[in-house]
Amino acid sequence: MIGAVLLVVALVAGVLGVTTFVRALPTGVVDGTGAPGSAALASGDVPGEAEVALSGDQPYSVWAVVPIGAEGFDTDDVTVSCPEGDLEVRHPSVSGSSGFGSHEATTVAEVTSPSTQTCTVSVAQGGASPGSTFVVTEGWRFGEFFATVGGTVLLWFVAVGGVLLGLGLLVGGIVWRVVARRP
Repeated sequence: MIGAVLLVVALVAGVLGVTTFVRALPTGVVDGTGAPGSAALASGDVPGEAEVALSGDQPYSVWAVVPIGAEGFDTDDVTVSCPEGDLEVRHPSVSGSSGFGSHEATTVAEVTSPSTQTCTVSVAQGGASPGSTFVVTEGWRFGEFFATVGGTVLLWFVAVGGVLLGLGLLVGGIVWRVVARRP
């Protein structure tokens, strides 16, 4: 009985672990053709600009989207202008990369607006290869990201340990009952 309960707990932990892991993956940045994916809040060609509505105290990531193997732009090539003034553009606190089809996206910059406002993200050509684009998505807070990764690892340990212990107890209980019934 205890073995069966542990197996159910392991199954639940495994499903939650997979769900948490998928949440940490940077999906939806680009699609297979290099166009902005479902997570894109704004995008544009390099050089170029795009308007994006930013929420206060929420980090946003700027991604360089290039054909696989091509060069992207740098943090210094990104500026964010808002009605309340230019925002500080910094290196991302959580680096990410995502490849799909013939294009890859890499986090290049991160910004956080002090208040909710519509801003203009501008990206200069810099050292970017021709055909490069940029995408703006919601970013990760450093602690939030590592709590997600740590939670995923913990849930996987619970799932694996629960399966091993649960199977051992279940098989042991079955053997014990079979042996106990024999005269």
